[in-house]
Amino acid sequence: MSADDEFRHESVQDRRSIVKYLKALTAGLEAGRIELGTADHTLALEPDGMLEFEIQAKRKGGRVKVGLKLAWREDEEDPSADALEIKAGSPT
Repeated sequence: MSADDEFRHESVQDRRSIVKYLKALTAGLEAGRIELGTADHTLALEPDGMLEFEIQAKRKGGRVKVGLKLAWREDEEDPSADALEIKAGSPT
């Protein structure tokens, strides 16, 4: 289900608005579907399996920056499919 598409949005918001967006993102992660959109473009994402998570924070010259990054592969097979299995049997 991998199709090239991109969504980008930048704006200045108050803290309450950002909290609302982060809660919606959290709810989408829990549900397994995130929809990002504006009036003219929507991108639906379905995070599943193992996700990469990165958080960065920086303070420099009176300016603070926090970055969050989530990444996953849509075409990745279930890693448990190739999981090691060891069985012990009783001698006969």
